[in-house]
Amino acid sequence: MKSPAEMKVIQIDLTNACHKACSNCTRFCGEHTKPFYMPVETFKKAVDSMVGFPGIVGIMGGEPTLHPQFPEMVEYFAGKIQDPLAPSFVQSPTKNFQDYHRMVKYQRGRRRALFSSLGAGYYRNFEQIHDTFGYQNLNDHRAVNTHQAILVTRKELGIPDEEWYKLRDNCWIQNVWSATITPKGAFFCEIAGSLDMLFNGPGGWPIEPGWWKRKPSEFGDQLQWCEMCSVACKVPTMNADEETDIVSPFMLEKLKQVNGPKIRNNQFVVLDTDHYDAAKYEGHESDPIWYFPKDQRDKARVSSTDSTLFPHRIDVAVRQGESTQATLTREQVEKLEFSDWVAVFKDEKDINAEFLQNAAACILNPGCLYRLGDTVWLFNRRAMALKGAQEIKLDHALPGRRWQPRKRIALKSYPCIGELTAGERARLQVQEIWQRGTSALMGLVPGRNI
Repeated sequence: MKSPAEMKVIQIDLTNACHKACSNCTRFCGEHTKPFYMPVETFKKAVDSMVGFPGIVGIMGGEPTLHPQFPEMVEYFAGKIQDPLAPSFVQSPTKNFQDYHRMVKYQRGRRRALFSSLGAGYYRNFEQIHDTFGYQNLNDHRAVNTHQAILVTRKELGIPDEEWYKLRDNCWIQNVWSATITPKGAFFCEIAGSLDMLFNGPGGWPIEPGWWKRKPSEFGDQLQWCEMCSVACKVPTMNADEETDIVSPFMLEKLKQVNGPKIRNNQFVVLDTDHYDAAKYEGHESDPIWYFPKDQRDKARVSSTDSTLFPHRIDVAVRQGESTQATLTREQVEKLEFSDWVAVFKDEKDINAEFLQNAAACILNPGCLYRLGDTVWLFNRRAMALKGAQEIKLDHALPGRRWQPRKRIALKSYPCIGELTAGERARLQVQEIWQRGTSALMGLVPGRNI
């Protein structure tokens, strides 16, 4: 086992609310009668307790962006956890989020991380996320994700103590992944924290500076949760999209007491522990991301056709005269009476249907002002640049008055936006080569923060 101090990442679990209910989720989403939302004051204590930790501090769920106070929490987090590298800022429109996901994956030296399944919360907080997190572990679970059974006890599998202790001490989650902080305290293992929440356990260690320096000899009573977890064992898997948990007979009875949605809706299968045969199941000791198909490691995390981040609405306005095609008049725009994106054209004759169709099929950063000279300005109601604004005067000074220079994006391929330029593709290729080298280095030095 590892001390949390040796881990590459430690998570802060904001919530177990999620728009997904994946099979065998490590946070048991779908098994709870109601989700928890970490109080802001607890979150601040959690962040403060991680100051000095040399690795990555992650924000996770459930889906963390669904926490109603997510923006406030991220602002506090950014002020306390310093990241020596600038965020991998999403700027140019793109029709394929996989391109940008490769830019925000793990890089040596990162300290802040977000773990998300995308969705409405991510869309709503897109600008702040990309201003804050240089490392984002994104997985929309639209591709094949084979999640192994968790809610099975080793005693039901007939694993004796001597064999079990070796398996437990080499558990891949505890050794290559994460300790965690929940509203009930700090835990040496993320699944121990999740089980404590699910079964109303006694809670974890006090959330205080240096808690993560505890050694395995100090894990004590928290090891009881290992007895309810089968991650260290060879057990069957289930595709995440099936939203069905594999459980043992003993754990089924415990889950019935919780009476969460998956139990009520029969979204579970019971493992026949009487005829358990470990030889039936593949091991994964040397491959901590074995749950993705080997030929789809990077691409499987985020689907290229995932449309959840595309503009939900683009209104149209003109700066001169009236337009029968416009859904917003100049006066409405000046009063900010639009809910999402607005394309402001210089003149009615400039309104371009092809541009609007292309924009609607692209991922755009709502913090950016996209412009083609004075012909069209495309911006979002939620942009931080517009925070507190009572009106927008649609004149030539608009870009200089509000948006930061780095968030003023010149459209390069109007009206066919969404295609990366040659320079952007070259940067992605360099980034990919560098990341592959970093991954190899991480494999050579297990347990080190890089």
